[in-house]
Amino acid sequence: MIKPVLKVIPALMLTLALGSPAVHGAGQAQDAPAAPDKFVTGEWLAANLTNPNIRIVDLREDVRSYWESHLPGAVYIDSPSLRWSDRGVPGKLMTARGLALLLGEMGIGPNTQVIVYTEINNYRGTYLIWALDYIGHKSSAILMGGFDEWKKNSRPVTQDYPSIAPIEYRLPSKLHEEVRATLQEVKGRNPDATVLLDVRTYDMYSGEKGPWKRKGHIKGAIHHLWAADLKTDGSWIPSGPLTKIYAEIGVTSDKTVYVSCSQGLMASHVYFTLRYVLGFPKVKNYDGSFSEWSTHDELPVEQTGKK
Repeated sequence: MIKPVLKVIPALMLTLALGSPAVHGAGQAQDAPAAPDKFVTGEWLAANLTNPNIRIVDLREDVRSYWESHLPGAVYIDSPSLRWSDRGVPGKLMTARGLALLLGEMGIGPNTQVIVYTEINNYRGTYLIWALDYIGHKSSAILMGGFDEWKKNSRPVTQDYPSIAPIEYRLPSKLHEEVRATLQEVKGRNPDATVLLDVRTYDMYSGEKGPWKRKGHIKGAIHHLWAADLKTDGSWIPSGPLTKIYAEIGVTSDKTVYVSCSQGLMASHVYFTLRYVLGFPKVKNYDGSFSEWSTHDELPVEQTGKK
């Protein structure tokens, strides 16, 4: 798992960088906004900290960061806890029932607005957003600039834990399978109507490095590093140039896009980019990814040379 070195995301810069997705900015406290808004500014959240329909989730890498200081009312999730073994395959998304239990214990119901933050902008936050999409959660968003930007602007932090009354999270009658790909689906995909992206580092994609039984990538996968969607300051590349970058490698909005990495984390970031920054309608995170595919000896794996 790579750890990109990214500077703080200026809220204004990220606002300008985004195209069609709506952003909730500063203003008076109000009812929690509904989907499909996937970004909120620090100004807006500061004005809505006491809104009972909002639950803030801290997904920073180290719980010690949460102990030192966190947003008022924020609960902490250790991101590895979201991934369980599935029939012996490690690192896949926890069961929907398990996720519902976790959310309910944090006082989150199907109508709660979930605001996610990490240090700045990384795939731990987008993984939870994708998981919420999978169970059909109505409203979730990322805090622009993350904790670093929040603290930089001298907004309130605390060391106190929130007082939460657990509730029951009722799952929908049908999960949103359109955002999650299975091994069988990727195996049987139509290459004329779909595209498969591998968003790991190139040395993993090429087969030069990696801990897997077989190294390389799923046959037919196109390489695109997940962090290439971001500027050096951590904000997204504007939607126009970003759309062109993807089009040049054959990723267009008319195709179903399967996104793969090691275990769905980095893939969730590109899922988020394609779906919510660029507005692509058919994007699926293959959370089994190469860690699942590579263990099936009958499935084709390719290797390439160094760039």
